[in-house]
Amino acid sequence: MIPLDRPLTPEDLRFNPPSFPAEELLDVASKRFGVTGRLAPLEGERDQNHRLTTDEGRQFVLKVSGPTEDPTVVDFQIQALLHLERTDPGLPVPRVQRTLEGTTSDEIRGEDGTRHLVRLLSYLPGVPYERGPAPSLEGLRAIGAFQACMCRALCSFSHPAARHFMPWDVSNGLVFNASLWRNAGSDVRDLARGFGTDARRRVLPALAQLRAQVIHNDCHTANLLRPDETAEEIVGLIDFGDMVHAPLVQDLAASIAGFVEGRAAPIEVACALVAGFHEVLPLQDAELALLHELVLLRLVLTALLFDFRLATQPRPPAFLRETRPAILAALRALIALDRETMTRRYREACTMARETRDPRT
Repeated sequence: MIPLDRPLTPEDLRFNPPSFPAEELLDVASKRFGVTGRLAPLEGERDQNHRLTTDEGRQFVLKVSGPTEDPTVVDFQIQALLHLERTDPGLPVPRVQRTLEGTTSDEIRGEDGTRHLVRLLSYLPGVPYERGPAPSLEGLRAIGAFQACMCRALCSFSHPAARHFMPWDVSNGLVFNASLWRNAGSDVRDLARGFGTDARRRVLPALAQLRAQVIHNDCHTANLLRPDETAEEIVGLIDFGDMVHAPLVQDLAASIAGFVEGRAAPIEVACALVAGFHEVLPLQDAELALLHELVLLRLVLTALLFDFRLATQPRPPAFLRETRPAILAALRALIALDRETMTRRYREACTMARETRDPRT
């Protein structure tokens, strides 16, 4: 764990995917996994990712871990997918592909001898929700229910690396690290400073009292898939690289933070997600009491990590600057909302969800 006041470096965050040439990766896919085809690059925060399409039209995702990624963390992600396949095979998540020797991963070496784990997953067809019109309130309710199904399937999963340091884990306190705030833009500091002081004193200690488990921690518009840009059916959830053992309600907070971006009625969006989640996996009152602040902390952490990377990385990804305004707009809209009002609305959404599920209650 990184102390709150310890100087932070880009290496601590592990946003450093490798850059192996395509020819070498094709050779790895053929010799280690018995799959040949053509590669197309995919985005990756810590892994180098490619879609591999065979001549027969089968599709896979070839993933190469970064130079500082702990092999036990990679195994954590692999074992979680295997657990989901056993526990709830109907969930549309990637499937782990075995090597020719029957293992779930292999390793390759960089030019400097650094070890990188390589794995192959099935490719899920579909388009992310960030493309096309935003989902309706009914669609958001279905997303909340799907997310709860995912959490329910993961609640019985454990792994030695489940409590590893994950930069996107709101509960680990990184959001209060002094280095992040020093590199933050003045707009972020002015907007969030007062809230951050209160949250560090009151919210962070309270999170330790909530029920916790392994969560996906990244169910947002870029990782949730639908058949096309106008559909609302959920056909996939990808990117299990941010998984961590954390408070259960933190998973819902991450989803709310992602889906309120660009929406004119953030309260209705948030309540629809809460209602859908509660229908499948009832939320506890203590979780609802902290949910609004968790959503704010997720947005603050996103803005801080974006600004830190923009300030410290030689060639930061273009999407950091492109999406930053939308993140700040969502933060500005939600931070203006009263915590007591939001908690009341969340409780009302849960009450309505119970009534919908069982008219006799």
